[in-house]
Amino acid sequence: MDVCHNYGLTVLYQPNRTSETSSGPLHTVFDLVAVHGLNGDALGTWTHTQSQTMWLRDILPTVLPTVRVMTYGYNASFKNFTAQQDIRSISAKMLTELVDLRKTEEEMRRPIVLVCHSLGGIIAKKALLLGVSGEQAKVQDAVYGVVFLATPHNGSNLATCGKIIANIVTACSPLNPAKRIIGALQKDSKVLLEITEDFVPRIASLQLVSFFEMKMTNLGFYKTMIVEQDSAILHVPNEVVIGQNADHREIARFDSLHDRNLRPVLSRLDVFRQDIINQLHSMASSQSATEGLGIISTHALFEIPFPPCNTFQGREVLLGQMEAFFHASSAPMSGQLTFAICGLGGSGKTQAALKFATRNRDKYRSGVFFVTASSEPSLVANISRICESLKLGNVSNKASALKEWLSRAENTDWLLIFDNADDLESVRIAQYFPDTSWGHIVVTSRDQGVIGNVTKDGAVLDRLEMGEAIAVLLQKAGYLSPSGEDYEEAKMIVELLGCLPLAVDQAGAYIRSRRKTLTSYRRLYKDRQNDILQFKPRLGEYDNTVFTTWEINFEHVERDSKEASMLLLLFCFLDASNISETMLDRACSPQKRWDRTGEMSELAPIDAGLDSDLIALIKDEVAFDDAIEKLLSFSLIHLDNDVNGLRNFSVHPLVQHCASQRVPSSLQNQWRLQAILIVCHAFPRNKYLESLYGDLGRSQLPHVFRILKEYNQLTEPETCPTSVKYQLSSMLLAASRFSNTSWKREAINHVKQLLQDSRDAYLKVCLAHRESSLLRMLGKRASSNKTIEEFIHSTILPGYDQLLESDARWNAQRGDLILSFAENLIANDALTIARHELLQWKPINPRSPSSMERIVLRGRNIMLGKILKFQGHFQAAVDVLDAVLQESKIDSFYEGTGWRRVLLSNLGDLYCELQRPTDAQSLLEPEFKQMIDSRSQNISSGRRIQLTLAESYIRSGAYEKAEEILSSLAKLYGTIDDPDSIAESGIFRVWASLARIAHVRCCWDEALLNWNKASSALQSLGQQNHSHFGLVQCAIAHALSKLEKIQESSDVSAKAKNLLSSDERRYWIVGFDSYWRDYIIEGIDQSLSALHLS
Repeated sequence: MDVCHNYGLTVLYQPNRTSETSSGPLHTVFDLVAVHGLNGDALGTWTHTQSQTMWLRDILPTVLPTVRVMTYGYNASFKNFTAQQDIRSISAKMLTELVDLRKTEEEMRRPIVLVCHSLGGIIAKKALLLGVSGEQAKVQDAVYGVVFLATPHNGSNLATCGKIIANIVTACSPLNPAKRIIGALQKDSKVLLEITEDFVPRIASLQLVSFFEMKMTNLGFYKTMIVEQDSAILHVPNEVVIGQNADHREIARFDSLHDRNLRPVLSRLDVFRQDIINQLHSMASSQSATEGLGIISTHALFEIPFPPCNTFQGREVLLGQMEAFFHASSAPMSGQLTFAICGLGGSGKTQAALKFATRNRDKYRSGVFFVTASSEPSLVANISRICESLKLGNVSNKASALKEWLSRAENTDWLLIFDNADDLESVRIAQYFPDTSWGHIVVTSRDQGVIGNVTKDGAVLDRLEMGEAIAVLLQKAGYLSPSGEDYEEAKMIVELLGCLPLAVDQAGAYIRSRRKTLTSYRRLYKDRQNDILQFKPRLGEYDNTVFTTWEINFEHVERDSKEASMLLLLFCFLDASNISETMLDRACSPQKRWDRTGEMSELAPIDAGLDSDLIALIKDEVAFDDAIEKLLSFSLIHLDNDVNGLRNFSVHPLVQHCASQRVPSSLQNQWRLQAILIVCHAFPRNKYLESLYGDLGRSQLPHVFRILKEYNQLTEPETCPTSVKYQLSSMLLAASRFSNTSWKREAINHVKQLLQDSRDAYLKVCLAHRESSLLRMLGKRASSNKTIEEFIHSTILPGYDQLLESDARWNAQRGDLILSFAENLIANDALTIARHELLQWKPINPRSPSSMERIVLRGRNIMLGKILKFQGHFQAAVDVLDAVLQESKIDSFYEGTGWRRVLLSNLGDLYCELQRPTDAQSLLEPEFKQMIDSRSQNISSGRRIQLTLAESYIRSGAYEKAEEILSSLAKLYGTIDDPDSIAESGIFRVWASLARIAHVRCCWDEALLNWNKASSALQSLGQQNHSHFGLVQCAIAHALSKLEKIQESSDVSAKAKNLLSSDERRYWIVGFDSYWRDYIIEGIDQSLSALHLS
């Protein structure tokens, strides 16, 4: 190894050509060049602070001995960085150094892989873009792949703010950074955009892996995310994207070979190595093998959750059968090819599918996609992830969008894997198959009936070959240099385990974690064998082997850690794929609830029914970590990280089943109830109480689906404690605000069943409110009214608690029902009756209303202001709504709720009506910016804000700004497959606004097109007999007259005026029902008169 220099190239490891391995002499497969980031250096960037491990030098050569490892250094310190040493000069210097190092013909042909941290990725991209010739161009052509570690492709958010940059400088260096390089890092800066845009065409010949940080970096006085995920990704089809549980510094440093963050890095480098070797072999007979390896075929999107495990062995017969089926020249071409891999849980079905995908990835130019099909929610979530990777937009029906993409003529070479499709009755995977005559589909399932019924062909996995199983066990157990005696002991163990991959893998994990010898493990296993094998297997001879291996693990967990045993049983009844530490912590902490006084209080987890020992365990960080470590040591759970750096746990469904079925049914029901209560207590109730209500609620929905199944599995659900039914009902009402209409209906129906015999008036009125709101959204106003009739005018209900008369929570919820009732009345144009109903409701103590009642009063006053607006009393409406706005500035139950946007939208409407569009913009633009920052602009209240802001731009003549917003909204609404009445109304407003802009610009063809789209939207709303329809028809008639289509214009105008004369004038839609109505009616009269006179 060369002495490491701060600047230039340093060779850290050089494969020794004289060395021999079992497969022959060591040949250098590729050159790896590590490029550090801003304020880094050639050695320190890659060196772990505590262990002092420099992984490029100390670990990588032992794992990939056929890779020459180098590091490139440049003066990136704040002190010495000058304007002369910019990105271009650094990049050019790196190319020159590589030319000087790679002198021989073999070296010049050798592929190069760049591993780049932060700014180093920009240096690498620039090096590939420089206009060079001769030897430097050959270096560029030799680059095979790039691994980016938190590279700010689109600029770092920190670099956009001078103050924050100064803070980083304070943390990294006492001196100021060079302005030129910081300027290049600024988001959307000219330099960075040029590099990224120019680099995209270059990627066709590159393998790309982008790692992004998932932990905030500690800057001493605060933490922040240095490079956000969106900035760390190039968003190109053949890019592999991987999140790391590390901050901006840690993402390039690893403490040892066993560092979990190092594994995916080594795995991707090994994929590169194997792919280069395969291509060398395939090119050996062609001239290209001697001309160079610089240009290597590219791969499309490769969407697998993880590479095959490093202990994967064998399955060559299966892989050969699959390759012959899919790729042999005699393979049938008349239709789509589908193949199933079946077998027992733990037989290696998933690993075999991943191995096939990895080994054949170059054959799938359109991409490889992996879908977990264990449940409908998991399947939908995976399809959503793929749609995001393919940049298919914010479509509501992700499955249809993906099928459409796979059905395109230009996308014919793809592989789609449906993994863990075990419940074929509940999860009908065939409906997700695209209807094409091309493409390959692999299904893994325990159900062998899939072969012939769902897929054309398939295979049932048997045990591993003896030698393969022995290799798995010895590698997993840490026996890197086994003796002959070790080999014989391993042979006896794998025979006992039936050579089943999962059983062998866990046996190795047990041996390693417990520091057992192979002999002691075999003795322990044999001592337990007779007791276990007395149970007759249900699924085959290998079932006992799996259950036996896990039973030993389960008993050791029970013996060694009561806490770990508790957690495992709890995890058995939660959604297997995403048990978040956030949810567990919330479940064992006091949560905010409304009490009967109408004020916020906290419900302790113990009062919610949670077990005191479980609460103590989860809240004790050390004890919890010990229990998690124990479960991880047997591979009974898996550990991931969420976007906030906290942990997510997953459990194999078969582990859940085995661990739960081995305990008595009474204990199963005990932990079932605990799982139900965990989810119920953790689930946020509403946005007034929880600022993160939406994010938390959406993340926990899979657990809601699971515990509903678990509730039905209780021995006697009908005898479930009333307190549990109350918690479940309350949680489901909150959860019914998320996901699609189908789920909302399902949740409401569950609550109806739970409350069938209940006399809890508060929950029943909450149920009525949610059902009424859903029915109104679906346009079923009569049914919506019927749902709430019982509660509207009743202070006390017959048979219910007589104390309701003084229950502020009940009174507030009844007020919400009246608001819902008034919404229906307003929609039916019964404005006077709606106002009367609103004024009938009052707080129990009008002089001192509770917090809940204040929220209802605010909603009532906003609705009263809206009624004034609809009646055309614009200034009076402003007075009412502005009073609400001023009052709310000191109200803690206001900020961050949907009411804010409703209020601001209506005030903005009124300012436009009063010809004060700039006041509307001053009110709405800050809110719009905040919406964009929080990525909430696309929800219903966000769309409403944008519609009003667009109107303000129209009224002030800023048509381009208005069109920008409206065009974006048109695309967004176009992705909604089944829009409710609110969305339909928004669609109408978009097209009517675009039509007005075209109209005033005298672009008559465009105006006519948009008016017709507005007309169609009104027909979808069932308003073809409404004044709005007449007004649109008037506008169409006016456009036709301008196009000199006199008779057609006259006919349309006559019908339109009949509709307008039949309705009392209302101001439903800002601008449209006021000035535009006057303008268009006068315009059509003048146009027709002029044409007749002429």
